[in-house]
Amino acid sequence: MRLAKLEKSYLVIDARNMKLMLKLKGAVVWSYNLEMEESGSDGLDEFVNRFRGSHDRFIRLLSGKHLFAATEKTPDSILAIVGEAVNVDPELLQRDVPGKFQLLWSGGLILEVRTDIVGKPTSRLKNTFVDFRSVLQKPFGESHLVIKMSPDEALTLYRVSRSGLPTLIFPRF
Repeated sequence: MRLAKLEKSYLVIDARNMKLMLKLKGAVVWSYNLEMEESGSDGLDEFVNRFRGSHDRFIRLLSGKHLFAATEKTPDSILAIVGEAVNVDPELLQRDVPGKFQLLWSGGLILEVRTDIVGKPTSRLKNTFVDFRSVLQKPFGESHLVIKMSPDEALTLYRVSRSGLPTLIFPRF
């Protein structure tokens, strides 16, 4: 109820209905039917259990995100013209369509989103570092959920996701 009273959006992972939603003041502003890429519903159950933890928590704050690869949707020259016309920094207007990105929460929780776009790597070195860190964390309790999404849906989720985004989870039972 507290999230519904806030003036900012929050993410909902509804395992019961297999949905990912963005809500604002309790109203759904974006919804996506979960399509598991690898581990299916067992992976989702593990993710939910780790999210809730021993303290049975239902809300966590997003701690970060990492874009592995993307393709440019709008040329910089167009963004510069539009930015000047509306008096906005063109960097804020850039709309890279993500090919693959991760959303991160404390406790080794990772939601990886993949699209069918083969984008340009954002930073090969940082991508290698993030993958390596993930491999090291796995034996110590990482939960890595991989979902498939259309490029447009992924773009929406990526742009809205920011550190501190409240995330609410509903278990399957």
